[in-house]
Amino acid sequence: MYLRSTTCLSFPLAAALACSAIPVGGETFDRIAVSVETHVIAESEVIADVRMSAFLDGVAPVITGATKRKAADRLVDQYLVLQDAALSRAPLPTADDVAPLLAPIRARYASDTEFASALARAGISEADLNAHLLAGLQMMRYSDLRFRPEVQFSDQDLREYYDKLKAKPGPTSPGPTPSAGLESFEEARGEVERLLTGERTMQAMDRWLGMTRSETTILYRDGAFQ
Repeated sequence: MYLRSTTCLSFPLAAALACSAIPVGGETFDRIAVSVETHVIAESEVIADVRMSAFLDGVAPVITGATKRKAADRLVDQYLVLQDAALSRAPLPTADDVAPLLAPIRARYASDTEFASALARAGISEADLNAHLLAGLQMMRYSDLRFRPEVQFSDQDLREYYDKLKAKPGPTSPGPTPSAGLESFEEARGEVERLLTGERTMQAMDRWLGMTRSETTILYRDGAFQ
């Protein structure tokens, strides 16, 4: 199945990219990559996500069937989480909240001109980047609101997690670093609790996504991932 090229503009991150276009009778059509119930994700949107992820990682995009499938999985998960957020009417971040996330990305470049050139080489726009960061921030914020309350652990869990972090070489995150071997458990306790809470919140979301995926009609169209 295909979508008229104008439909591509309704998908996040796709506006500045050429839709994976196929001319038919003088019109350009974009192929559907995935359908989630009645919601569709275009192949152009999947390719846009591949390009965006590569830009954020500072590498050249590799557009293959495998990388497109991973991007499609991310977009499906994002849709399911944000759809649940919309139904719950949870308060989510707005475009104004993206600035702190955008700042360190812009700081990689010596000037606005270099930043703009890097975006152009990646095949994305600053609006695409802002939309991507906002969607990611909304997903993280909602997962924290939705799944963090069910996270529980004992003091023993914290001590075991501290030992695991301490055994790892190098820092694990900004702030106090148990792995640096410079702090006792009690000194690092707050940071250890923060890290373990974050990890278990993500695990709770992954379990929910697995269950939700199993209860949702999701169709990947093989032709879009060749």
